[in-house]
Parts: sequence; structure tokens; C-alpha cells
Amino acid sequence: MGKKKGGGSLGRAIIRDKNQAGRNLRKTDCWLHTSELNDGYNWGRLNLQSVTEQSTLDEFLATAELAGTEFVAEKLNVKIISAEDRSGLLTTEESKKIKKLQEENKQFLCIPRRPYWDENTAAEELQQAERESFLEWRRQLVQLEEGWNLILTPFERNLDFWRQLWRVIERSDIIVQIVDARNPLLFRCEDLECYVKEIQKEKDNMILLNKADLLTLEQRRAWARYFDKEGIRVVFWSATAEGKRLDAEAKVTYEWKFF
Repeated sequence: MGKKKGGGSLGRAIIRDKNQAGRNLRKTDCWLHTSELNDGYNWGRLNLQSVTEQSTLDEFLATAELAGTEFVAEKLNVKIISAEDRSGLLTTEESKKIKKLQEENKQFLCIPRRPYWDENTAAEELQQAERESFLEWRRQLVQLEEGWNLILTPFERNLDFWRQLWRVIERSDIIVQIVDARNPLLFRCEDLECYVKEIQKEKDNMILLNKADLLTLEQRRAWARYFDKEGIRVVFWSATAEGKRLDAEAKVTYEWKFF
């Protein structure tokens, strides 16, 4: 795919703004929004390759690995049976039925929780507890799919990604969800907000509505009123507008250096 022209992403805008601020501010050890966790992990060496889709065989082997099961290969004794792929568009009636089932089983459609741990928990013990808890979460989702014929959207199957999320929540005072302003409820994860409060009630949730420049003023006001009633802090953001602002500042700085 070709490089998108004319607009910077939200991530790029934040990084560039942080880098510019870093040139003017001396780094100190007083970072009130984070804290160090002694949980026995080398977080710089985790396997952070996202896995949202797996074949039947890959999923079986990944589940077996989480359960600590080992296999011995036997030649000419292999038979792979693939499940039938679901294809085609759902009818209106099927969509309503699935939505109803999703609402009825909403308590099971949640993000995995990190098992309890403290400074006395050994690293190996914590890792084993995390694998077992994550495996049980995966099994519940499979039961929902098979027992209720639910169609789940792709979800992250790499445990290390969830470990990163757990760590961010535990270290941070404010958790920000970045959603598309054109349909924020589609991307908002209410269970994440609940989990943040489960970890510590004093932690705050915030929703950042990106691409806010695509909304009218009245639409932004309507969403602001909605999230205010929900008790959630909301911020409107335009990565495109911010990218243009940073580009303009960089251009002025460049011209000042040479003139």
C-alpha cells in the first residue's frame, strides 16, 4: 500500500509533540502518572507480534502450549480436519438474533483479568497463573461460539499483548481509550473501564475522540453531553490538524535557523 498523503497519524503527532517538549524540559524522576512494578518480567523482550486470527491447527497448538501440553510427532499419522468457514452476509433476522445473544452473554464477553499478585509472588508462579487464567478465558469464548453459535469479531490471542495492557493499567493513573469520533460506541470498551476501577478506584478513565474534525460542532456537543451523563471524561482531537500545526512550527523553526 502507498503512503497516505497529507495527514499525520495520532501516534506520530503525539510522539513528535513529546519529542519537541523533551528538547525544552529537563527530564526528572518525578513522573506522577506511572510507577515501577517489580513483577519479574523483562518487558523489552516480550513477543509482541499481534495474533488475531488462527487456523484450527494453530489455535489447537497455541492452546496446548498455554496448558503446558507436549506432543510427540508420529509420521503418517496426521489428519487435519478444518471447520467450515462462515461466509456470506447475515440476514436482518440473523443480525438481530446475534445481537440479542451478545447482550444476553455480555458478562462473558470481557477482557481477560490478570491474576492477583504482590511483591511476594515469584515470577514463575505469576507467569503460570497468567497462562492458566488466559487459557480459561479462551475456553469460555470457544464455549460461547459453539454453544450459542455466536460470531465473535477477531480478538487478540497473544498473551504478551494482554500482559502489556495489564502493566499499563497497573502503572497509570489515567487510562485513555482512543476511538473514532464518527462512531465512538463501536470502539469504546466499557469492560476496560470497569477493569481499571477494579484495579484501583482512584484511577480515571478518559475517552479521546480522534478525527473530531470530521464532526460538526453540534455533533461534538451531543457526544460531550452523552459522555458527561455516562460520567466519562472526553477529549476531542484531530490528528490531522495537530500534524499540520506541528509541521508549521517545524517550518518556522527551520526558517529561523537559516535566516
